[in-house]
Amino acid sequence: MKITHRTLEAQRRRFVTKITSLDPWIEGTFVSTSRRCGKKNCACHKGGAKHPVLYLTWKENGKTLSLYVPKRWEVDVRRWTENYKKLKALIREVTLLQRQMIGLREDSE
Repeated sequence: MKITHRTLEAQRRRFVTKITSLDPWIEGTFVSTSRRCGKKNCACHKGGAKHPVLYLTWKENGKTLSLYVPKRWEVDVRRWTENYKKLKALIREVTLLQRQMIGLREDSE
């Protein structure tokens, strides 16, 4: 099957529709780690297990920043970061299709 401007445009529209369904999203990485708490008498200060904590990390001006994520936000923030990964992949696909459209030597319709 010959690749035409029309077929590429139809594919592009399908990807754009998927992009609009990815809401909400947030740039960053969801990180789960552990750390000591602020209570000096806690077992975590005496060699015991550390407490699990959640962060959202991202880069700004070459510097990694992090934001504490309360436990009640875990499911939402995790979904938002996954949506952002999907968004980036879809944007990549649309970009490739549009490059193909530019490169076609046929007349536009």
